[in-house]
Amino acid sequence: MEYNIVVAPNLETLATEVAVLFPQGWKLKGGIIEHAGGYSQQLTRKASDKLKQRQNQLPAPRAKHRRTKWIE
Repeated sequence: MEYNIVVAPNLETLATEVAVLFPQGWKLKGGIIEHAGGYSQQLTRKASDKLKQRQNQLPAPRAKHRRTKWIE
């Protein structure tokens, strides 16, 4: 299990930074925490989710064009 904490000075920046991580398989854990430096959000990701993400990024192999010989 991987953990990531995103820290930002305001909520708009926090939302933007967290939104970038969603397509990479990260999921929210808990709520937004307010502190002296701004706001933070914790995210988690399983190792298997990371592998699935890599497999989805690889282009699908092109199907080979098969020649057919018609029998007359």
